[in-house]
Amino acid sequence: MPLVTHTGDVALARAEYDRRPGDNLRYALRKRFNWMQRYLGPATFAVEVGCGAGFSERFLKAGRLELTDAEAHPWVARVVDATELPYADASVDALIANNVIHHLAYPDRFLRGAARVLRPGGHLLVQECNLGLTTEWALRLTGHESYDWSPDPFDPTRPCNDPKDPWSANCAIPNLLFDDLAKFMQHYPMFAVTETGVSEFFIHFNNGGVSARVPYLPLPEAALRVVDAIDGRLVAIAPRFFAAQCRVALRRL
Repeated sequence: MPLVTHTGDVALARAEYDRRPGDNLRYALRKRFNWMQRYLGPATFAVEVGCGAGFSERFLKAGRLELTDAEAHPWVARVVDATELPYADASVDALIANNVIHHLAYPDRFLRGAARVLRPGGHLLVQECNLGLTTEWALRLTGHESYDWSPDPFDPTRPCNDPKDPWSANCAIPNLLFDDLAKFMQHYPMFAVTETGVSEFFIHFNNGGVSARVPYLPLPEAALRVVDAIDGRLVAIAPRFFAAQCRVALRRL
């Protein structure tokens, strides 16, 4: 039996969310979304691209939070291609991309589209996989997603993923984009980096999967807080080995 099942079944993930044993997934999602809340307010028009199962609405509050995705679901307000954002110039206050950029065929098109639709002072809030050594080993073991260090995510003409498959994944893309922030800023001078960070080891690998089923040890909130503290120490000591997630906040100039 494969270690990872029901990959991409966001309807099942949403239906089973409240019935999952333990607080693992809830804790991981709260950790991934809560940092974004300080960029949102009661007058904020926020758009999430690639919302998947739509879990963001459980953790984020904004004046208006519009969930979009490449696939139609009852909770999706608008079907959107993230590389061709259908919003007017300078019309969005915050754009949220939670573990979606590594699925995009043309990340450059998304980033330039984000710069176009964000108002000056607005934010692009990115939560993404971080391809540390343990993540590479896990991907090789499970075959859940793939990675390829050779594509150029700054090239708008050559795909980094299969353009016809919204679940195609290259987990190296976030590192290729954000590990060298000076290079990133050369390509996108319309943004300023407001915040960056890496996190998660056990919290990541023991959450049971977001849009897939993965074996895990169910834990209560109190135990997960202890695990999270251990993660923080491990990531601080050896981020290249342990960090499985990264976050980046970009301000539109």
